[in-house]
Amino acid sequence: SSGINAEYGGVVLFPNMKNFSTLFVVCLCFTASLIANVESQGNSMPCPFTRVLSVQKPALNGDDVYIMQNLVKRSVPEIPTNFVYDSETEACVSKLQSIFGLNPTGVFDQNTASKLLANNLADGYKDNGTIPEGYLYKVHVPVYSNRSIETQATLYWNDGTILHQFTVRTEGQLDNATGVPLNELCNSGSTPTGLMTFDLNSPESDPIEYGPYPINRAVQGLEGNAFIVISNIRDGILLHTGEWPNWTPKDPMPNSHGCIHGFPLDIKYVWQALVENGVVVRNNTFGQLPYPYKPQGILSIELLD
Repeated sequence: SSGINAEYGGVVLFPNMKNFSTLFVVCLCFTASLIANVESQGNSMPCPFTRVLSVQKPALNGDDVYIMQNLVKRSVPEIPTNFVYDSETEACVSKLQSIFGLNPTGVFDQNTASKLLANNLADGYKDNGTIPEGYLYKVHVPVYSNRSIETQATLYWNDGTILHQFTVRTEGQLDNATGVPLNELCNSGSTPTGLMTFDLNSPESDPIEYGPYPINRAVQGLEGNAFIVISNIRDGILLHTGEWPNWTPKDPMPNSHGCIHGFPLDIKYVWQALVENGVVVRNNTFGQLPYPYKPQGILSIELLD
């Protein structure tokens, strides 16, 4: 025989030990390959996702699950938004995969994440032209998918009067690996679209980065992508300027870490116009949560294309 028989009490356990060893090695390699594939997918998941999501014990939970659930809800309304990857979420992910023409495994993997962002990142939010009761002002910012295009923002008083129109930039940082701009759900990505409360704060402590004037702070998301991430996931979204080295008003403004950038004279004018109309400059909270003041304004950012 080409192998070795293993006996116990006269019973042949492995008629060919060599073949058993080969089978064991093959199974071990296959298992390692599966683990490596999952790890590889986790490492290459598109931002804001960093891991493959599936039903596990204990259940996976976190901000990434919550973001995914909210984006899936745009195609599968019955999905829960509870931060937990449970069996109900798995069933809804399977349904989404079928909609997208993917294998309905219920596992939120790289392909599913990429399809989800390509199809459901745009929130469909549209400004309704009004200011909700109880707020003194609104800043309306139209944006394009290509956030390197600077656009014209409008500052409104609560009676609809236009106080100022000014150029802004809402592009975030670039992905270090790909050079592609980070999307609005990523930390340091573009400014999120949607409706959110807004408030005038005293200047930041770094005038080079934020300018010397009072800033406006996004406080709480109400609609669209802002509802998903502000301020429980993304905080510190500001309207500000800067004393940017080597920059002139003839140049494009630098990218931010999620804030709205404006020219120095415009941000100064926004502050002065608001104060002249009765808006109070709150002491800067520097990201303190929960925000201790009642926001006085509204920020509305809508995608045009």
